[in-house]
Amino acid sequence: MTDSSADLKRVLSFWDVLFIAIGQIIGAGVVALTGVAIGMTGPAVIFAYLAAAVLVLIVSVLIMVAGATLPVVGAYYVWSSRLGNGWLGSVVLMLILLASITLSLYGSSFGLYLNPLFPILSINGWGIVVIAVLFAANLFGLSLASRVQIVLVLVLLSALSIYAGFAMPRVDPQLLTPMFPKGLMGFVSAVFLLKFATGGAAMIVGLGGETHHPERTIPLVIVTATLFVAVIYGFVALASVGVSPWQEMIDQPLTVAGEKFLPGWAMSYFLIGGAGVAICTTLNAQFIQLPRNFMVASWDGLLPKWVGEQNRFGAPHWILTFMLIVGAGPLIAGLDISIIARAATIAATLPGLFIYWAVTRLPGEFPDEYERSLFKLSPFWLWTFFIASEVSSVVGILILSQGLPSGVLITLTIGVAAAVAYYPLRKRFLARHGIDLDARTIDRAVFPQQSAH
Repeated sequence: MTDSSADLKRVLSFWDVLFIAIGQIIGAGVVALTGVAIGMTGPAVIFAYLAAAVLVLIVSVLIMVAGATLPVVGAYYVWSSRLGNGWLGSVVLMLILLASITLSLYGSSFGLYLNPLFPILSINGWGIVVIAVLFAANLFGLSLASRVQIVLVLVLLSALSIYAGFAMPRVDPQLLTPMFPKGLMGFVSAVFLLKFATGGAAMIVGLGGETHHPERTIPLVIVTATLFVAVIYGFVALASVGVSPWQEMIDQPLTVAGEKFLPGWAMSYFLIGGAGVAICTTLNAQFIQLPRNFMVASWDGLLPKWVGEQNRFGAPHWILTFMLIVGAGPLIAGLDISIIARAATIAATLPGLFIYWAVTRLPGEFPDEYERSLFKLSPFWLWTFFIASEVSSVVGILILSQGLPSGVLITLTIGVAAAVAYYPLRKRFLARHGIDLDARTIDRAVFPQQSAH
């Protein structure tokens, strides 16, 4: 481990991290998936969102434990390598890389909402614009990027409040009965679907080394952001099934329900400030958080050193540039990326299978730090949450895999195989130059540098 981590400053307050987490959670999912969930469970979608948030928090317990015990920059990669080994860290890193294709999906989704209002650009054209703008904002460092996130989230919350606010006086209780028309299985299916629309707050652990008092801030933000967004989603769901029959909303976006109670100006504001900005906040959160894992990996030598270089604003410009290319490339090529949504979500879920196992090693590998932690579990509960997290992830992957084209599944399999193969190839290359990659990827010097107050 080099001293590159010493260049990073603690610039994020509780509120900065909270808004980053809220923006990460609220994305296009609430607009697109609410109608799908209504088709699965009817009016019970209101409670399905709340249950999904509880499920998300259960799965996030191990992440909160590790975030409170070992706050560090690039947490997912660092925990996997230092609590496991370099190969495990490499697999997690490459799977995160595989999942970064979601940037192009978010960009395309943004264009989907902006193009009808402003047809001066195509759907993909608007996607390229929003990716480029957020890329540019992040080039000026973490502090500015976090301020941009606060503004975007405030606009987003105002749009969702307008959507729910106009509907509340017109909610008809008769439309909410029966509450569970699709039974228990329909409700459970909706909960697992909405788990992916309600999750995301745990990604803030990657900012642990740049956050003030991370041992308290990280778990508090994950819980607060997840429950807050779940309540907002609950009101949005109530508006969607309480004004018109829920059967009319099956597999429909929120705009279909909004046409029943939103005036023209409010509908336009909701399209831009709600659906459009929701995608922006998730995109911006990705630009803020994902580079940290690759920065630390470059300091270790797992990636070339130049990959983690920072500009004069402290921004990892090469990593951000790569993310810009990954996000804009498919849009420039005009590719249809709609089917990538589920595949990318599967790829984003896979790293957790390894990270959860790594966290179970905390008490044995870092007994002193774990004993001092503000958030720790007994061995029984540690393994209980591990099993719950693994089972939940596997079930989610199986659900999302249903109906995926064989070509997508093959591509996903190749990506996983490449993730598994990269470390031994890189290790052999560095060994020829006298560098021991195994030793560098288990160097624990990263923790004192990042956890010092």
